[in-house]
Amino acid sequence: MKEQECTVLFTSQDTPTTPDDDLQFMSDGIITLDADGPRRTIEVSKFRGSNFDGGRHGVRITDDGMHVFPKLSPGTTVSAEISDPISAGVPELDDLLKGGLDPGTVTILSGPSGVGKTTIGTQFATEFASNGMSSAIYLFEESERTFRHRSRSIGIPVEECLDEGSIRLHETHPGQMSTEEFAGHVRQQVEDRDVEYVMIDGIDGYRHTLLGDDDHVPQLHQLGSYLRNEDVTTLLTAEVSRITGEFEATDQDVSYLADNLLFLRYLEYRGEMRKAIGVLKKRASDFERTLREFEITDDGVTVGEPLTDLRGILEGTPDWSDEADS
Repeated sequence: MKEQECTVLFTSQDTPTTPDDDLQFMSDGIITLDADGPRRTIEVSKFRGSNFDGGRHGVRITDDGMHVFPKLSPGTTVSAEISDPISAGVPELDDLLKGGLDPGTVTILSGPSGVGKTTIGTQFATEFASNGMSSAIYLFEESERTFRHRSRSIGIPVEECLDEGSIRLHETHPGQMSTEEFAGHVRQQVEDRDVEYVMIDGIDGYRHTLLGDDDHVPQLHQLGSYLRNEDVTTLLTAEVSRITGEFEATDQDVSYLADNLLFLRYLEYRGEMRKAIGVLKKRASDFERTLREFEITDDGVTVGEPLTDLRGILEGTPDWSDEADS
């Protein structure tokens, strides 16, 4: 049939009891389709006379046909120089970060439940919007309705940004898509909408919501590398289980993904729960080494002066001197 210049396609069901090794040996190309529950993948393991992108790629079959979501590759468009930092729109937070977030970096913002991770990440998104840059926010751990309501109640102008299209919200439900399909969606936002800020809220939700391998961190690493090389600023929220006590940057082994690591912390002072923010790492530039108290009020995020009278927070035994701010 090859002599007649015919293209031949065999279909075969390969199982441990009935392998198709002989058919694979005589073939010029091998394409394997697989399904693990609702997740489908496609893999090219042989394509004689040509190069190919190996490994498993995501597949979705719909009424419109088959859609393939190739694995992300980092790309080669990384900027030669790092641009000026992007402000958070809160002067004291900018002081803590020595100007703001560096474009094209990956930031992990960690802290216990309810401390304000999503709010601070959203504050950055609205500031990007005010500078004429588009943002995409992916919600894994709360509904779009709750997100909008909270933003309105604390004075963050999300609704205005949504109306003008500078921020896009994407609520993700369990089992809705694979890690490959999610990465393809993010890539589409970057390449078609020129998105310059991506917020993934949060890492736990990403790991438990998306279909994929047992360990989702390598896929998240690939996504972060792609966004970094596209000069997109990325913020990931990470929940830690401890409300107070011994300090942990993150519960998971994900710190290596980040160029910048910010943490939020609950404090107890005279029977009152208060909050502090600090920076553990900022790879591209300097940062302030002190902690600052912050609040989320009806007027948005407010950050105070450095807590120079606070000792021992990272050891889990905060000690306030009599001169500390009350």
